[in-house]
Amino acid sequence: MKRITSAITSILIFCAVAFASAPAYAAVIDESPSAQEETAEAVQEQVSDLPSSYSSRDLGYCTSVKSQIGSICWAYASISSFETLQLKNHFFTTDLSITELDKWGTTEENGDGWQRSEREPGYTYIPIGYFTSWGGPVTTEEGAAAKYGVTKLRYLSPNRRDEIKKAIMDDGAVTANINLYTRGYSSDRCSFCLTDEISSIYGHTMSVVGWDDNYPKEKFDGNYNPKGNGAWLCKNSWGDNNDIGGYLWVSYEDHYLFNEDRQATSFAIEKVRTIEENDSIYQNEIYGATFSFSTDDEEEVTDFFNVFDFSQKGNVLDNVVFETRSAGADYRIYYVPLDENGVPVSEKNRWKQISGGTVEYQGYIEADVDNYVVPKKPAAICVEIDTTENNSNPENDRIQCNIGTSEWLRQTSTGKMQFIKPCEQGKSFVSTKEGIMDLKDYYSEKLDDDIGGTLVIKAITNGTRDTGLLGDADLNGVVNINDATYIQKYISGEYMNLNDDQLLNSDFNCDGVININDVTAIQKSIAGSEEK
Repeated sequence: MKRITSAITSILIFCAVAFASAPAYAAVIDESPSAQEETAEAVQEQVSDLPSSYSSRDLGYCTSVKSQIGSICWAYASISSFETLQLKNHFFTTDLSITELDKWGTTEENGDGWQRSEREPGYTYIPIGYFTSWGGPVTTEEGAAAKYGVTKLRYLSPNRRDEIKKAIMDDGAVTANINLYTRGYSSDRCSFCLTDEISSIYGHTMSVVGWDDNYPKEKFDGNYNPKGNGAWLCKNSWGDNNDIGGYLWVSYEDHYLFNEDRQATSFAIEKVRTIEENDSIYQNEIYGATFSFSTDDEEEVTDFFNVFDFSQKGNVLDNVVFETRSAGADYRIYYVPLDENGVPVSEKNRWKQISGGTVEYQGYIEADVDNYVVPKKPAAICVEIDTTENNSNPENDRIQCNIGTSEWLRQTSTGKMQFIKPCEQGKSFVSTKEGIMDLKDYYSEKLDDDIGGTLVIKAITNGTRDTGLLGDADLNGVVNINDATYIQKYISGEYMNLNDDQLLNSDFNCDGVININDVTAIQKSIAGSEEK
């Protein structure tokens, strides 16, 4: 079966006024229940020590309530959540620019990117891409460079209430989408609840900054009444328009808040990195994941590759960031050399594992690489998703190997393009039963899609190190037979204390490991030079 699983079953455009539901598709979308089950988050233990109420507003972590201009509530809410996280972490007290995010999410001069103009409705995927690609946020000073970059971002769902609460406590706020249909308001406009699914969609995004398990159900005296107490405290962007300063209490039983099946992705910013002078980010897309990609092989292990030229920026790897919905799966990160055609080599003994762990949640995962120095040349970073252990347990929900793709979107009701992301040959690859395949070829040959997608795998470096003269193991400035002998002695255990420069130079074929292949490669290189 062809497999391009949509990140959500329908995507809505969010604004401050009524706007019709706008489901979107890219290539082939599998919206079957089984696809949703396969990409479901792994069951997470409930947090037992959470308080019955919490408020970032009361703790002084929230900036002032704004009065939004245009239909960009998604920009106001996401910037507000970012500001709250930074205030909680004592990083700054300055308001960040909502206008710059709005501009960033518009159509580029060449026609690529989000197909919208400033102040028009948009998607929560726009700020997610903005934050994780380090496009922003920036201060209100025009032209200012981003000082912070997001490296961990968690998607949220309504049936995991304790997870949402913990994210609010840890991160100060989360960004969530809701249907603010007018009949859900209480008489005092301070409370809101829609207990049922309805045909009218008034899409809106807010920053959720707290909760109260004991918020009285009687407060919800509109047309929809919850059965129990409890509500989320939401910071709105319509100014001081009620008795609680522009905030809004939304019932736990609201049908739409955090509901990804009916609304777009809600998220928590888990980790922000201060961008230092030597920090760089390698990425083949800047918009972030719009869909989740998996092959039609349905294997328990799948390898996903992005190719980067590490001679362009820094070459000291600090982190690898990738987007996935395979919560509960194991992952491994590899440095993979390329063959003469620029394709990641298939011989796994030439790969170097540089990180690994378990996918703890759906969203953007940060893998610590611990300053691994790579040669200043093109190579691939591989994210291997392994569902074997999770799927071998009959008590677990079955999950599939998937990873985020930056992929075109079309509004199904009108056929209008909402997002265009042209994809290049030689940038992203995926393992299949036939071998390692260029992602663009996979889309074209297996999905009849000539546009394609780009994998959301990013490599973060924190500096540059000279990798020296490859093959010069004894550091005497030349490469000769003595170096081959030196490496042989290292492999045999005779020389055990090589410094970092010697280790880098000894990896002659740049495959991340030092073995007899490097000795052979040096000998062939020397022989070739002598023949000339």
